[in-house]
Amino acid sequence: MQKIGIIGGGASSYFLAANLPKNLTYTVTIFEQAKEPLQKVKISGGGRCNVTHACFNINDLVQNYPRGKKELLGVFSQFQPKD
Repeated sequence: MQKIGIIGGGASSYFLAANLPKNLTYTVTIFEQAKEPLQKVKISGGGRCNVTHACFNINDLVQNYPRGKKELLGVFSQFQPKD
């Protein structure tokens, strides 16, 4: 059995762990120095970090991010709020 270690307990670490192929035999451990993981995610908001919390139409959603509209359009086409 292989072991995968992910350094840092932030949003991207959990996203990676959740999206690893399910058909492989391995264990995943997330290493975080803080007492609790996802602390920055818990305190973030204001429409910038929680980008998919209230808007479910991709074209409407990217209007809130004029500097990243083109880049986010592709990402939001692949990953939806339901994911």
